[in-house]
Amino acid sequence: MKKIGIFYGTNTGKTEAVVDEIEFNLKKVDYETINVKNGIEKIKEFENIIMVTPSYGVGEPQEDWVKNLEELKKINFENKKIALVGLGNQFAFGESFVGGMKVLYDIVKENKGEIIGLTSSEGYSFEESEAVINNKFVGLALDENYQDNETPDRIYEWIKEIKK
Repeated sequence: MKKIGIFYGTNTGKTEAVVDEIEFNLKKVDYETINVKNGIEKIKEFENIIMVTPSYGVGEPQEDWVKNLEELKKINFENKKIALVGLGNQFAFGESFVGGMKVLYDIVKENKGEIIGLTSSEGYSFEESEAVINNKFVGLALDENYQDNETPDRIYEWIKEIKK
């Protein structure tokens, strides 16, 4: 497997903890982790990419991702496999749960990237989410406020799938 680039943005540290769990499950796999507050230029160096963002407001990505969206829109993702992880609060923001992940999804799809790692929307309690297409999230959805006890197993199973 080629080296994986893990790109994330965080405000509170919850996303960083999720990234730590992803790294733990990628043992024996070559990866590099980049906080997008330092920019996203390195995305071009990877064919296998994991993008991680919490959602804020009405389904917006984390602020460091927002600052880099125009640059992200200029990247050609052809021949790249991208897996997405979204964090959100399904009860307080049930009408836009993990919507920030969908913003990244749309840009990657528009620029010819292959999205992998879609997950079932079963087991969550939210009103709606733009990040759900055909009953599947466009990546791994996590709720660190109300389902943090499920996060390690969800990440473990998801990593097993995307490693294929």
